[in-house]
Amino acid sequence: MKNRRKFIIGIILVIWLAFFITDFSLAKVNKSPIFAIPIVMYKDGGSTEYYGLGYKVIKYVDLTVERGTEVIKIDFGTWLMRFSPPEQD
Repeated sequence: MKNRRKFIIGIILVIWLAFFITDFSLAKVNKSPIFAIPIVMYKDGGSTEYYGLGYKVIKYVDLTVERGTEVIKIDFGTWLMRFSPPEQD
């Protein structure tokens, strides 16, 4: 019984790590996460907060007349991370 419990906890940990590493890697190259769910969408051009299993991804988008929508940056952190768009030039 004890070995079965360790096995199940190990499988859950491996799945969580796969989700976390995949979404973290995508955030580093300014791509939207796959395993996190979009919860909040702001009316500033499409900035979105995504919630995953213990982490949060915020995608900041700028809307311009010349270029249309453009991803400025993507932040990756805990659920306590606050939305704070970067300053525009």
